[in-house]
Amino acid sequence: MTTIRRLTDSCVLVTTDHAITLFDPGFHTYLEGGLDLDAIGDVTRILITHEHLDHVHPDFVKWLLDRGNDVIVHSNQPVADLLARHDIDVSTEVPGDVTYEDVLHEKVPSGAQPLNRSFTIDGVFTHPGDSRQPRTSAPVLALPLIVPWGSVTGAVEFARRLRPSQFLPIHDFYLSEGGRSRIAAMAAGVLAEDGIEMLDLDWGEELTL
Repeated sequence: MTTIRRLTDSCVLVTTDHAITLFDPGFHTYLEGGLDLDAIGDVTRILITHEHLDHVHPDFVKWLLDRGNDVIVHSNQPVADLLARHDIDVSTEVPGDVTYEDVLHEKVPSGAQPLNRSFTIDGVFTHPGDSRQPRTSAPVLALPLIVPWGSVTGAVEFARRLRPSQFLPIHDFYLSEGGRSRIAAMAAGVLAEDGIEMLDLDWGEELTL
């Protein structure tokens, strides 16, 4: 059994039989007040896809570590180097129920393409971070929709290539609630033609698969 809870933007909480995993604790969730942080509950591990602050805010990571016992942070080496400056340990290894692909972030307006780690947990849920380069997906794919490095059209093409059974809209912080709903519905309508169903979750909402 897997429970998926959307927090804010790309931050997602996934509960499986193995662990309670929090993906990408960025500044939107921590600083913008769109979510009651105390409602996050227990976390047993943190997976961070890349070093951008909308995916990893050091103070948010510290807050999570201070609330739980034996919480382990997993990511790539650039994130480990970033968080080491804040006295936070990061493992570049992954637990046995986690697989990953090391790819590049999509090119941002400055031209940069930092390293990005796409994670899959329990063969159920894939979080690609900010990359459309992963070659595989679990049945549920977290799909970035509104990004400075791409378009909704690109997101749809990415999902069609990976062929998940379902997608979860993420990376939509800069839209209003109505805007999030409309953009997600647009992607859902197109991908339904390919047999890919949307998990219709807004911030703070959850479902059990």
